[in-house]
Amino acid sequence: MRTQGGVPTEVVYIFNAMLKKLRATHQPEYMAAIFESEGPNFRTEQFAEYKANRTETPPEFMAQIPHTRRLLEALRIPLLEYDRYEADDVIGTIARRASESGVDVVIVSSDKDMLQLVNDRVFMLNPAKDDTIYDAAKVEEFMGVPPNRVADLLALKGDSVDNIPGAPGIGDKGAKDLIVKFGSVETLLERASEVERKQYRESLLNNRAQVELSKKLATIDTQVPIEWTLESLAIQPPDTETLRGLYNELEMFSALKDLDSTCVPATATTAVGEMDAAAIETAEALKEWLADVEAPVGIVTGAMQFGLAAKGRCVSASESLLSKVPAELEYAAYDAKCLPARLSAAHDVLLYEFLLTADPGGCTLGAMTSRHLGRAAATSVEYAAADVRALAIKLSAEVEKEGLRKVYEEIDRPLTRVLGTMERTGIRVDQAALASLALRMESEIERVSGLIFEIAGRPFNINSPPQLGKVMFEELAIPAMGRTGKTKNYSTAADVLESLALDHPIAAHVLEFRQLTKLKGTYVDALPALIRPDTGRLHTTFNPAGAATGRLSSSNPNLQNIPVRTEMGREIRAAFVPEPGWTLVVADYSQIELRLLAHFSRDPVLTESFRNSEDIHTRTAAEVFGVMPLMVTSEMRRNAKAVNFGIVYGQSAFGLAAQLGIPRGEADRYIKNYFARYAGVKRWIDETIAHVREAGFTLTLHGRRRPIPDMDARNPNARGFAERTAVNTPLQGTAADIIKLAMIRIQMRLEAEGWRSRMLLQVHDELVFEAPPEEVDKLKAMVKELMEGACALDVPLVAEVGTGDNWRDAK
Repeated sequence: MRTQGGVPTEVVYIFNAMLKKLRATHQPEYMAAIFESEGPNFRTEQFAEYKANRTETPPEFMAQIPHTRRLLEALRIPLLEYDRYEADDVIGTIARRASESGVDVVIVSSDKDMLQLVNDRVFMLNPAKDDTIYDAAKVEEFMGVPPNRVADLLALKGDSVDNIPGAPGIGDKGAKDLIVKFGSVETLLERASEVERKQYRESLLNNRAQVELSKKLATIDTQVPIEWTLESLAIQPPDTETLRGLYNELEMFSALKDLDSTCVPATATTAVGEMDAAAIETAEALKEWLADVEAPVGIVTGAMQFGLAAKGRCVSASESLLSKVPAELEYAAYDAKCLPARLSAAHDVLLYEFLLTADPGGCTLGAMTSRHLGRAAATSVEYAAADVRALAIKLSAEVEKEGLRKVYEEIDRPLTRVLGTMERTGIRVDQAALASLALRMESEIERVSGLIFEIAGRPFNINSPPQLGKVMFEELAIPAMGRTGKTKNYSTAADVLESLALDHPIAAHVLEFRQLTKLKGTYVDALPALIRPDTGRLHTTFNPAGAATGRLSSSNPNLQNIPVRTEMGREIRAAFVPEPGWTLVVADYSQIELRLLAHFSRDPVLTESFRNSEDIHTRTAAEVFGVMPLMVTSEMRRNAKAVNFGIVYGQSAFGLAAQLGIPRGEADRYIKNYFARYAGVKRWIDETIAHVREAGFTLTLHGRRRPIPDMDARNPNARGFAERTAVNTPLQGTAADIIKLAMIRIQMRLEAEGWRSRMLLQVHDELVFEAPPEEVDKLKAMVKELMEGACALDVPLVAEVGTGDNWRDAK
């Protein structure tokens, strides 16, 4: 978790979430955060090697400590630290003094040393163990000794974390047995000659001074001479403005949203300064109000209402008056495709923000208002319009400064009208076909469930991971591959089941069961409810800021994830049909990302293959396996196809091996052979990673930018993901830009020439149209021409266009 500038934030984020949960769950009356003091303390003075074997704290962690301090200050939670004393001693002293004054104390820690402080008024909550709360009985159950003997236990067995030496040769079990029998370390040392086991007896007799020192080191000092009062720790309301500023700076947008939801709704003064707010009732009043406004004019639509804002003034008006708003004004909007078709916004702040950040999560109006204007989102349309206007002025300048104006004007802004038109048009769905498919799926789910129950020997809830884990890994004795981090149940995640599926049929059946139930619930059962009664069509919402690569996403329903390689996925597509008597026309770019890989890398072998219209997977198989193309088997081609697309997505040998079901060494050999034959690809990947590591961002062919801050992360998983993203984004992002350009040009042609045909859907590299009979052939030719001519590359762009009575059959 990092900001766009590369500042790590996960520590602050987790700490903030923990504090929020603690306060909400336990509602404390007093609260303090205790920090370690810098420099030596009384323990290091007694034993120079105290904590000497600890590894260096990661720099990413240390860099966030100042931010956690600022967070505590903004939350008005006192931060306590005292020279020469460790945090444990300060906590111990406060716990003792507060409990002696009649207050119940909860220590929040995962440090077992703190358990020695537990008594009838002091408890410990361990957030690392599902918020387990320890009382004296729980401590004894966990440690094997009561709280007042925890320090004695640590003194005997030692503590590798704090480098407390303990008694050599006495481990955890031996230490517990000795404490239970003799009590304190002091008593044990006095009676060491009575210890039966020779190893323990000699260790105690020969290391008395070391054990006594260990007891001093392990014992928390509860008599630290600190100055504090209980009242100084009383819970206070946070400093919301300071907190909002910190959340903005660290780009903690979910925290911002939570903060704003608990704040007093914005008013004219708190939202936009002294504003002249009014309600417009007539067209004449609206015309008069707009007569001398200073551009741009902020505009937003709400429930049966819209808001307009100019410099120093904002108004609200009924939705019916929207048709009276002059189309020629310079408007600023948030998600301009929501405006009526007759209106066009010169400034779309949603698109501006996404161009600057490529962060879908930070593009809500609330997040943008907090980040850029330093205030909570407005709760009324007139003040929201004022916020949009202010954002437009600020972000437009930033887009200009960052050289992103061309992308905005040539792709993002004109695409807005196209998407709005598609959303309003919608697509027909055959409800009878869905109803029939639902019955088939129910039958299939029942059949697969029966197979699972037959193997298990009994029925159980397949949707319950704990029940499934028990059946598979206990009752059937299938080797388990791990447990989940939080619940500690057996993992039954998809990757686990996929790795077991070849050897254990129950795993394959569960995967099939999950896919069937997900498809049925997400699409077959849900789609009919989303059909609008007034149009009889399904109207999905396209989100131009939904994916960091620049790809479009869709919602209500999400049509991007309907599988095309499974029978049931194809059957769902068969329910999408054209206007009665019309035909669906479906166009799909052929291997566009591999063609872009050839263009970017200038690899001669890859480029030649596409220029000669060769089957790229067969050519790759021939190159990788060292055979003539005519000798390539179907299995060779399948493996080569996986390698081709694996290169695009930065797949490792481990991932390729798992996908193909082959040894890792063999997968590694495939990848090495690929790079040996396609040296230009390897060079481009290396150069791209190096450039992004230096620049901090990657670019598409058309100049769309995506910040990638983790290129030098210490965490190898984060660094590896960043490197894969650096390679994939120019390919996937450029492909997204190309199809957007094609959509813009196709829609312009449809409108300019008065076609009846309509563009309905965009799904990744695919466009779906419906056309009346007399326009089908002409539409096919026009779409193919404009898609293939959308961008000039070193290799040909190829669009495959088909027709059919439904989406599945349009070939």
